[in-house]
Amino acid sequence: MKLYKLDLLTLLISLFILSGCQNTDSIGLDVDPATGISGTFTDTVTVRTSTVREDSIPTNSLSQYPLGYFNDPVFGKTTANIAMTLKIANTGATFGTSPTLDSAVLILHYGKEFYGDSTSKFQIEVRQLSEQMNRTKSHYNQYGFNVSPAVIGSQLVTVRRRDSVKVNEIVTGKPDVVKTKAPQIRIPISAAFINNNFLNAPATNFSTNELFIKFIKGLHLRVNEAQSSGPGGIAFLNLTDSSRLDVFYKSTSGTTIDTTMMSFPISNLEYPVSAQFTHDYTGTDVQTQLNNPNTQYDFTYVQGLGGVRTKIRFPYIEKLKELGNITINKAELIVTVVGGTDNYTPSPRMIIYTTDIANQRQFIPDFGTDPLVSLTDNEFGGFYDATKKRYKFVVTTFLQDIIKGKSKQYDTFIAPVSEGYTRSEGKGPSGTTASRTIFGSGKTGVTYKMKLNIFYSKIN
Repeated sequence: MKLYKLDLLTLLISLFILSGCQNTDSIGLDVDPATGISGTFTDTVTVRTSTVREDSIPTNSLSQYPLGYFNDPVFGKTTANIAMTLKIANTGATFGTSPTLDSAVLILHYGKEFYGDSTSKFQIEVRQLSEQMNRTKSHYNQYGFNVSPAVIGSQLVTVRRRDSVKVNEIVTGKPDVVKTKAPQIRIPISAAFINNNFLNAPATNFSTNELFIKFIKGLHLRVNEAQSSGPGGIAFLNLTDSSRLDVFYKSTSGTTIDTTMMSFPISNLEYPVSAQFTHDYTGTDVQTQLNNPNTQYDFTYVQGLGGVRTKIRFPYIEKLKELGNITINKAELIVTVVGGTDNYTPSPRMIIYTTDIANQRQFIPDFGTDPLVSLTDNEFGGFYDATKKRYKFVVTTFLQDIIKGKSKQYDTFIAPVSEGYTRSEGKGPSGTTASRTIFGSGKTGVTYKMKLNIFYSKIN
């Protein structure tokens, strides 16, 4: 290979092309047009990728909880249900003398994402759990909750995360007032359920949270697909900030009868809130790839909520040593979204992580916690560029360590996370985004190729 000197260092710009889904295409050395320095093209290093299933996810302490169903034309069907525990705002409180129910409503505040068809209508149903959730046990996303069959509340809704609502608010001793509230879902709850389990229940059930939860057990939310319309989607709910069951009732105080309200908050900080979500890829191209991991395909897939991720591997990356004593100045992985597959917005953000000898997930050094080599979120990248329809990751130290023998290469993955993801959330599969993306592979003839651009210097 000819090298052209620039003072003491020789700068070569490498363009590496990745292939998709166990493809065996080559990575080549190419020229960076911005520098005007020429180099020789070589096909020496192979990269393989494949679509693989994600691991299950513990859902006891998510920052937002998924609810809904989504019939995706590419990824098949996703469903998400929620089980929640109610608690007492003021232990030992009573409903007063001769309480009479006025109404009861379950208030659910929106989280930071809805993924799917915004015109779809969702029939949300509320049921009572038939068993108390274990506060010391991790509930994974595939866990099935025991639920009573009776529907105790339902509401047909269109997800409106940015639309405030008008609510009649009770003022004790005064006329009700109409107030504007933050965007929320409001589901009326059955009078029979409230009378039996709240107003007419033994007062001892409300003396402590432990007794109350043992008695009431909790509530379960699901979407009835048969009574909904449209392709659907997954809405995320914020259940740790003001989501609650409000019970409005009349009670006697002396000679005065007035309407008042008692709230029962939802919280996953002290008592369990968990989600169940599953994916059915039957009949999809995703399932085809999962069934045939060694076949070359044009695309590869990623999906949140414990769906699928893209595994990448550089089996011959060490061959760069044959170029001599080199230092990688910068390495960028460019992942391009396949044109025509972005009818649903691609995932807002991706991360790259690797495994270690014990098959445990680890951040790559460029996105790790070592301040000497770790980059900021913006420097590392992984955010979706809607203009160029791509993601860009800086993987300089990751590749340099492998080439220098400082670290050994195991499996490496690309996976979606929520836009507001922080490294403190860990390296596990995301339970806080339902987004998905279709990438182009490096297979010969594919238009939307993944590329690994490496800029390095050879030290004489």
